[in-house]
Amino acid sequence: MTMTTESPTLGTASAEPNVARRGRVWRATRPSPRLTTYSPPRGSYLALAAAVSMIAGGAVAMSYLDDGPGVSEPVVVDVPLGSMYSVVDQVGARTLWNQGFTGAGVNVAMIDTGVAAVSALAEPGKVVAAVDLSSEQGDVSTAFVDNFGHGTHLAGIIAGRDPGADPALAAEHPEWFLGVAPDAGIVSVKVAGRDGAVTPASLVTGIDWVVAHADELDIRVLNIALSADGASPIIEAAVAAAVERAWDAGIVVVTAAGNDGADSNGLVAPATDPYVIAVGGVEATSDGFLVADFTNRGDGVRNPDVAAPGAHIVSLRAPGSTADVDHPEGYVDQQRFLGSGSSQSAAIASGVAALLIDANPALTPDQVKGALVTSATEIAGADSTAVGAGLIAADKAVTHDPATAPAQTWPRTDSPSLVPQAATPAIVAVGPLSSTWLSSTWLSSTWLSST
Repeated sequence: MTMTTESPTLGTASAEPNVARRGRVWRATRPSPRLTTYSPPRGSYLALAAAVSMIAGGAVAMSYLDDGPGVSEPVVVDVPLGSMYSVVDQVGARTLWNQGFTGAGVNVAMIDTGVAAVSALAEPGKVVAAVDLSSEQGDVSTAFVDNFGHGTHLAGIIAGRDPGADPALAAEHPEWFLGVAPDAGIVSVKVAGRDGAVTPASLVTGIDWVVAHADELDIRVLNIALSADGASPIIEAAVAAAVERAWDAGIVVVTAAGNDGADSNGLVAPATDPYVIAVGGVEATSDGFLVADFTNRGDGVRNPDVAAPGAHIVSLRAPGSTADVDHPEGYVDQQRFLGSGSSQSAAIASGVAALLIDANPALTPDQVKGALVTSATEIAGADSTAVGAGLIAADKAVTHDPATAPAQTWPRTDSPSLVPQAATPAIVAVGPLSSTWLSSTWLSSTWLSST
């Protein structure tokens, strides 16, 4: 995809009568953008050629001051425990980087609020494709763009990368921003606009769109960090059936455990589905890790599978988004923003899954889950209902023997007749599926730079 410093240039949708529901999609192509049309049976996704605008990001600090030829003075660099520089070490990702596994060739789909055109997501091939199923799809100024702030933050955690930053040299450059899998691609499936509201129809449609285009777009991981908890049983069943279709299609589905804290009544859907990887949140301290106050506890039957850092994570800012405007306390610098929640934990786990698949492309979803669970590091004093098997450890998971991972044989979720099938990624909202979840169900609990 051609990158410029100008504003995005977007195509226009052609008139098409009698389309029940219309989504819009653009896809990065090489060597230059081209128009492509997807034609699912009950809707259309218009492909758009887009030139992504770049917003220059500020660095945390320079590791050296250059005072002339041969003169370099080391300076102190503030590297908080929630910085991505710290996080990649906390979960063992840097070890895989040093072995040459950085997520290259693996694309991670995100069912979220879109992505902003910021520099750490603007390298050619970083955002491989985007589909907009939200209420903002009809306006070229809002289609695909993250006007809420959540999706950009998670995309940065998963696969963000400052232009020119080299994972092989990153240990010497804490000022660089690199996500857990810095060479992985992002497929953005936008289901919510500036208000953060998402319909169950859009969520299920988005999951099935990912399944339908997984082979074409090399999608191996799907990150879902929202909650369907409290919805009607038929809606929860629809979401569970959809994530199981994705799992059966060979896609590793990573979900957030929830942000209701110790008072929670178990995990939130879709993390309640036993097939997917449910991720709880922990907080890094100078002495180790603590269970994050916000993370949901399991009920002893369905607990989180693993845990990952999720407190005070410094990732990418979406300028002018709802999070950016309503939570100025989350501002770190021109490029970075701070957030906490099991969303951030799930994003870290998705990045680790991409690294494992880069190291062994033959891994199945069950094998990825087995490797993460078996190799997780026990967290002292933490109950399994909060952290599952413990803190994910990419450096240990990569050595796990895939043959030892048992196939999951949980009972399948009954699929209600109104649930769209994978072959029909555009649907009409019917009955209970016309309801919405509020923006508070996006699983970032806070946007606070002071905590």
